[in-house]
Amino acid sequence: MNMNKPLFVKQIWQKNNYTFSIQWNDGVVQDFRLCDLQRHCPCASCTDENTGQRLVDPRTIADEVKAVVIRSVGRYGLQVRFTSGCSMGIYSFDRLRTMQEGK
Repeated sequence: MNMNKPLFVKQIWQKNNYTFSIQWNDGVVQDFRLCDLQRHCPCASCTDENTGQRLVDPRTIADEVKAVVIRSVGRYGLQVRFTSGCSMGIYSFDRLRTMQEGK
């Protein structure tokens, strides 16, 4: 990836009820499973802000988690409102790009 060019989402689309895809401005396409995103939710209710320790056991998050809405946050990330209730985490584009779930 060219670090001189700002990273942004060129296109986002829903693949099925549980997965969405992002095409980045450099042409890379990644798939994201919603349950995996929630298992790595960065919000203060899911992750201790000081220690980084998970406050929610990822094993308790069902594979069938869906999104009620996915919205853009400024020019730096996405916020997902999950059907399970969590809706506070902001996933920066940099974080999404480096997540192992994305292929």
